[in-house]
Amino acid sequence: MYAEPMILPLDVNGKIYALQDEKGNTIGTGTREVCEVLLYIITKPASPATSGRVRASIPQRPNVRAAIAI
Repeated sequence: MYAEPMILPLDVNGKIYALQDEKGNTIGTGTREVCEVLLYIITKPASPATSGRVRASIPQRPNVRAAIAI
């Protein structure tokens, strides 16, 4: 659907935004700043520490889809 992930407004006032992936799936919602941080996280290249060379014990969390409850 898109060539790259996009940040789209969800309300008329521009206070709540959604981050959508290339297929149009919503990755997360929140303020513009929250969506920009999520966009940075998903588009930055993986470092050696996170690409599998060093295995850290990271606790599993449920899939959190919204930073702000709507």
